Parts: sequence; structure tokens; C-alpha cells
Amino acid sequence: MALCAAKCSRAQEEFLAVQVCLVDESGKAQFTEIMREVARSEGLKFVDGSAETRDYLKDVRDKGQVKLDHLPTINMGIEGDHGLGVTAGNLGLPSNQVALGFTAGRNAAKAHKLADHLVQALSQQWRVQKVPKGQGSFPMTSCGENGG
Repeated sequence: MALCAAKCSRAQEEFLAVQVCLVDESGKAQFTEIMREVARSEGLKFVDGSAETRDYLKDVRDKGQVKLDHLPTINMGIEGDHGLGVTAGNLGLPSNQVALGFTAGRNAAKAHKLADHLVQALSQQWRVQKVPKGQGSFPMTSCGENGG
């Protein structure tokens, strides 16, 4: 517990949040591949908890605790040292929309390089929208089957 108190007491604040409008069903696979490739090229660790999150939500739904049909489930990120990274997920949003939050940790320069690289890579494939600081993610307008 003491380790967590030392590490967890100072929450990392996002310096950038964006949302992505995926075009179609193949979007999750493409999104995952872009996240994985950017992590590799930046020398960072790609983590994907999507399957575990999907299974947990299915279990909760099957027990009648909640009605939730969210497919595909996206819950992944890129991790670096000392709090640097990005998390990406679509829970709380329409299934074809993904919110990403970037944290700098102790290396703001590397974090901003990661953010620029990932946003540029995602923008080549889909519409990416910056989330105003402090607003939180809301469903994007004009993000239908054609990617808006």
C-alpha cells in the first residue's frame, strides 16, 4: 500500500485529449495496428486490455446488472516511464468513436512527440477532433457509418 501511496498520490493530468471517428467495422483492427506501430517506433510499450474489458462487461451484462452491447470494445494504451503515455477507449461513447488522453509524466518533450506522431498517424486514416481542456469526451457529431 505504501508503494501505491507514493506512486498514485499524484495523478497524471492529461495535456491533450482527442477523439477519433472510426469509419467501419475494420476500424478497430486498423486503430490497434496504428497504436502498436507508433508505440514500437517510439520505443514504448503497447498494452491492450480490450478483450479483458469486453469479457468483464459481458459477465456483468449476463448477470443482469447492466444492459450493454458495446462492440467492438476498445481499451488500450501506450506506456512509457514515469507516467508518460496515452490511453484509448470507447466506453461511454458510440462504438465507432475512440477517446484518447495523453499524459507527459516526467518527460514532456517525449510525450509531445508521441502525441504528435500518433495524432498524425490517426489523422491520415480518420477524422480526429481535439477535446477542449476540461470538457471531457462526448459523442462526435457527424460520425456515422461513413466516418463523418
